[in-house]
Amino acid sequence: MVKEVVGILIGVGIMLPSFALSGTLNEILNIFMFTLNPKYLAFFSFVFASILSLIIGSITGTLCILSAPIMALSNSVHYPSYIVAGALVSGAMLGDRSSIFSSALRLTAICVGIDVKTHFMAILPTTIVAVILILIVYSIFLPIFFEIHINSVHITSDYLIKVDYFKLFPILILFVLFIKKVPLFFSFLFSSIFALFISDVNSSINLIYHIFYGINIWPFNHLSGIFSMLPLVALVCVSSAFNSLLQKSRILDSLVKRIINPKSYSQSVFRVIVLNLISSMLFCNQALPLMLAAQQLRNEWRRNFKLSLLSRVIADSAHVFPGIVPWNLLAQICAILLGVKPMYYIHFAFLLWILPIINLIFSYFAQKDKIK
Repeated sequence: MVKEVVGILIGVGIMLPSFALSGTLNEILNIFMFTLNPKYLAFFSFVFASILSLIIGSITGTLCILSAPIMALSNSVHYPSYIVAGALVSGAMLGDRSSIFSSALRLTAICVGIDVKTHFMAILPTTIVAVILILIVYSIFLPIFFEIHINSVHITSDYLIKVDYFKLFPILILFVLFIKKVPLFFSFLFSSIFALFISDVNSSINLIYHIFYGINIWPFNHLSGIFSMLPLVALVCVSSAFNSLLQKSRILDSLVKRIINPKSYSQSVFRVIVLNLISSMLFCNQALPLMLAAQQLRNEWRRNFKLSLLSRVIADSAHVFPGIVPWNLLAQICAILLGVKPMYYIHFAFLLWILPIINLIFSYFAQKDKIK
């Protein structure tokens, strides 16, 4: 787990400056400039991120492809970047949680002890309701309740450039590698090598400098290099050691045993959600809270309720909570890719808040369905 996260961080540190130097990010930005209505940028950001994440099945992969150009577009038209960042995280999390290609979805099903199809059908009702509500919020309520001043000058004059499709190859290579489930580090590395190959930078010294120290190109936020990732790499190592101590101490075991109330399904759901929030705050990654809830609760849960209901509660809480806990590694990785601190964007990552609430509402209206 530690090696994978460190590999992702270093890979991102190489990829972002490489894509900027090659002109790939500028070309994607030009396309978005001419195809999106900036007034509804949050709406389109959520839609594009949702579609891409459902294809890729990864929140990190989706943000790697979309975050830099869409965040640059928000800077260009003066659309609040924290709202766009929240919409991107929501859309990217949708596929990470719900896509049949998502490794996290399969992990949840395996840990709970059900097949992938059963798990997918269990999370489908809350997913549909959440997506409908979020589309309404991003398309109707945000433009009404937030006074968003759009700067249209850049749309009509600065970006009237014919698209150079050759410069889009690095992002296409990255997309294909994600689809083929190539490890993220190697996906970033291979696409970055091709990006640097077509780069206009003549001086190898400048090129190496930007890869290590990052690059500042308006309207993009600072694109982090390898050195910018080192503090987060240190955080990964420290949090991994902390997680190991928590697991060995079994400090949450006594709490877990008191979670399920056989007489009340809704109360059990509420307690599981609270447990998942606590574990997401203690375990600084996405996988451990998910595995803790599934493996510790499934035997007791199956005596009283369907296991598919447990998998839905976990998907609607343990899977998404790491994205809104500011010190969680998932939130920190999102912040690096977006250029926006978690404390600013989490308020507008509506999917991550709405799913647990919808699940609670479902639990109050659902009949207790015991396993016989």
